Amino acid sequence: MQNLLEEIIKQKNITTVFQPIFNVERKHIVGYEALTRGPENSELHSPEVLFSLATEYGLVSELEILCRDNAIKQFAELRLDGKLFLNVSPMILLDPDHPQGKTVKMVEDSGLSCDQIVIEISEKYPIPSNDLLYQALNKYRQFGFEVAIDDLGAGYSGLKQWSVLRPDIVKIDRYFVADCHRDIIKKEFLRTIFELGRSTNAQVIAEGIETQEEFNLLSELGLVYAQGYLLAKPSSVPS
Repeated sequence: MQNLLEEIIKQKNITTVFQPIFNVERKHIVGYEALTRGPENSELHSPEVLFSLATEYGLVSELEILCRDNAIKQFAELRLDGKLFLNVSPMILLDPDHPQGKTVKMVEDSGLSCDQIVIEISEKYPIPSNDLLYQALNKYRQFGFEVAIDDLGAGYSGLKQWSVLRPDIVKIDRYFVADCHRDIIKKEFLRTIFELGRSTNAQVIAEGIETQEEFNLLSELGLVYAQGYLLAKPSSVPS
């Protein structure tokens, strides 16, 4: 499997798909999240499997650089509107061996500007130091990148990470969106997050919306930014 993964990276054999993020109040697309897929009909087609193996074999940095490069180039070539949301592992940001400045060069070489890019940091992974991560993210901010916390509520540090990192954008994990209309605890959690977003001037995106009932409840609670299969599925050429 390691040889297969190394060959995928060497041959750049990945596909980028884009899922729209909507402002549902104004009814328009504000950006796209870039999602990676491995080769079709391969054991490594799933991004979860692909990145899990990359972590196991110490190839996350190489794979992430490839994914970022492909996403930025495709976003530019497709002339998509709004922001490009890129998933970045917090551990890679803190890795001293990870190449610095590559993302800025990719963006500039593609004819984009850094203020079109949002760096998404997943909350699913443990972070040894939020202070160090804050410093690393500030280097991106200095170039004009925005910062988002992804999967809020799914992981290790929750609201503490929000307090320390001061993100521009917060994305609520699918767990709290799923069947939220049937669960009073999820409903109150969502209400609190929307209120915090308004208080801190952070845009709050509810992701993973799959049913009309979920969407209706979220709208009652103050939903503005939304992402999910109900609205649009990921596509290599979004319409």
